[in-house]
Amino acid sequence: MPISVHFGTEAIAGFLLTLTRVGAALFFLPLPGFAEAARTARIVLVVGITFCLVPVWPVLRMDGLGAGQFTLALLGESGAGLLIGLAISFLHETFQFAAQAVSMQSGFSIASVFDPASKADTTVFQVITQLTTGLLFFVFGVHQQLIRILGRSFEIFTPNWAVLERASLKAIIILGGTMFTTGLKLALPLVVLLFLVELSLALLGRLHAQLQLMMVSFPAKTALSFLFLGAMMVRWPALYEHLARMVFDTLARLAPA
Repeated sequence: MPISVHFGTEAIAGFLLTLTRVGAALFFLPLPGFAEAARTARIVLVVGITFCLVPVWPVLRMDGLGAGQFTLALLGESGAGLLIGLAISFLHETFQFAAQAVSMQSGFSIASVFDPASKADTTVFQVITQLTTGLLFFVFGVHQQLIRILGRSFEIFTPNWAVLERASLKAIIILGGTMFTTGLKLALPLVVLLFLVELSLALLGRLHAQLQLMMVSFPAKTALSFLFLGAMMVRWPALYEHLARMVFDTLARLAPA
């Protein structure tokens, strides 16, 4: 006897809403090469995560629901997904901001490579930072926490315009401010150290006018930068774990009590 499977309109609507939220969240996924991955692979990933979230699919009554209301629900799901993806992208942009500030001061901006993700020339240290944070993304299980927060997000953001409620925008602003302050704290010690090196070389140039400062300053700044960055990157895993926990705790606190 053939088995008939009935897939109602409510299930189809729940699938589309969940698919929209997951796709919007993965749009900001800060992984090296993810944007350049095959389109089929990305579609399979989004659909696979969507089916993993079947128990929490939103139930939307289709009786009397017009096309305009369903479109608004889809836009609300896009906003919820983008908010989650943006919060996670701030986690990686913290280190990218520090890498950019350090590269400009230490001379690494001279050695640039083409970054296929941003379609622009990027400093070597930024590429190293991108690969390191991408590795830490899987080491600390952030990908698992992402799926977990996507499942719980249906308790936080219902299929309407509640995305703008419960201090969501305030949380994103706080996370963005934390990104800049933490990135500045990471880069500031080395920037100050290089400033002192420049000041010392300037004073030395005043004492010895025949000294070729260009031949001295570049090796000195590069050597100090490598030593300091090597010591600083040892602390990155613990800092990354702390920031990841803060991001997911901030998103979880948006849920109603």
